[in-house]
Amino acid sequence: MRSMHLSAIAVVVANVLGLSPLSAKPLRWIGPLDEAQVIARAQVSFGARLAALNAKIADERARSTRALALPQVSVSESTLKSTLAQLGMPAARQTYASLNATVPLFAPQAWAAARAAGSNAVTARAIAAMSVSRAVSDALVAYNAAALARAIEKLRAVDVSDQRSHLAFTLERVQSGAAPRYLIARDEAAVAQARQFEEESRFEAVRAAHALDVQLNFDVRSKPVLTLGVPEVPTVRDVAALERRAYAQRPDVIAAERSLFAARERIAAARDGYLPTISATVQTYNGTSNPALGKSGSQIGITASLPLFDGGSRGSDIRRAELEYDRTRVELGRTKLQVQADVLDALSDMEVARRDLAAASSGLRNAKIDMRITDLRARAGKGIELDVLDALATLAHARENVLRATARYDDSLVGLRAAVGDYAPHPF
Repeated sequence: MRSMHLSAIAVVVANVLGLSPLSAKPLRWIGPLDEAQVIARAQVSFGARLAALNAKIADERARSTRALALPQVSVSESTLKSTLAQLGMPAARQTYASLNATVPLFAPQAWAAARAAGSNAVTARAIAAMSVSRAVSDALVAYNAAALARAIEKLRAVDVSDQRSHLAFTLERVQSGAAPRYLIARDEAAVAQARQFEEESRFEAVRAAHALDVQLNFDVRSKPVLTLGVPEVPTVRDVAALERRAYAQRPDVIAAERSLFAARERIAAARDGYLPTISATVQTYNGTSNPALGKSGSQIGITASLPLFDGGSRGSDIRRAELEYDRTRVELGRTKLQVQADVLDALSDMEVARRDLAAASSGLRNAKIDMRITDLRARAGKGIELDVLDALATLAHARENVLRATARYDDSLVGLRAAVGDYAPHPF
């Protein structure tokens, strides 16, 4: 249920934060950053804004095409002064204003073209929504990567502390004569290696944070507080239900369906080229003339046009429109099949990630128990010093495995939500 409300929450967060779609200036973010805020910021990313502008262009193109099938009204003014006495014509002067109107009475081709343009506009909006969905899923994956890098950095600081504590214990034993002195060098090397791993993790955390900054258009001096989320088990895992949800809300499916409708309308427009077009023209005029020809007047005309021969251009237009229809039908079938594959792959990946997380958690529990037993044996003088270092390394590896498994499970949930279209803005 939580995933179904993410888009609504993101819109509210965007309004609160003042995330304007037209603001391209990087935002400097200081403080906590959660999933809803990431979605809100990703929805106004560079790619999302470009896709939205393309959709608006398509909308205006559809309005322009539709206007060709609507009445057209214009106003004109004409002034004439004639002084051709040498040709036997009297001097004359005319000044008239005219109102002209053209009303299409039968224009099936224009209306079919308008319907096709409208479908193209819907397709463009769906493509823009798909771009937003990809931007959101990419941003969430980048967020998980940055949160994982930060968590590993903190974890390796704990590893350094553990190694230093063991080194202090070894120094005490050496000073008391309970352990040989060469163990100090070995434990100091272990501390140095842990510190090196900590430095590497710090660099990786900075690089992952910069990648997130680029995704969300943040200033690179930002310091967001990232949290690796607790894995959430989806409430709906039925394949058929997820596929139906994806067919209903994934923008690429809707775009393919509208493209098919537009292709069908283009066939109709091409075939309507063989039909006549009929329009009515009305003109009124008011003005003066010398000699007097009347102050006002009007005329009404009906124009009918029936094409007889065009050299085969209309037949070619029909065949091309039919081929485009066949192509869009194939693309729709491929898109729906891709949706099925995406849902199945996402579910499989989520199940594997869930098992990996369970195995990593079990390994961590075992490593903690082994570390506690090994430490007790070492302090009692019944263990081998090398066993303690091995147990520390195993514990550090187990902790990191849990973090990586958690991040992977979170990524699998992002993939599932993207596969069913949860991140796409609705309506679009």
